[in-house]
Amino acid sequence: MTTTTNRRRLRRKTIDIHAELARRRQVAIIWSASDVQSVRPDLTDDQAWEVLQECERCHDCEFGFSWTHIESVADELFPQSMNNQDE
Repeated sequence: MTTTTNRRRLRRKTIDIHAELARRRQVAIIWSASDVQSVRPDLTDDQAWEVLQECERCHDCEFGFSWTHIESVADELFPQSMNNQDE
């Protein structure tokens, strides 16, 4: 394999997710680990990501994906101590 071939394989394709969704007539709401940390600033980046993944896995389309859902899942996975809950 030549170096040129290797470079072509390593190039990343940039995707405009909003344009792609519009083309398909779809929408997506995007949540991030920083959203989780705005509700639970005590969580690490990895813990916030774990909460976000669990929220996606267990969300109910009848109730949606909400701040309450994030908080509930975060509290279930990473319970706060009694002292932190009073703050």
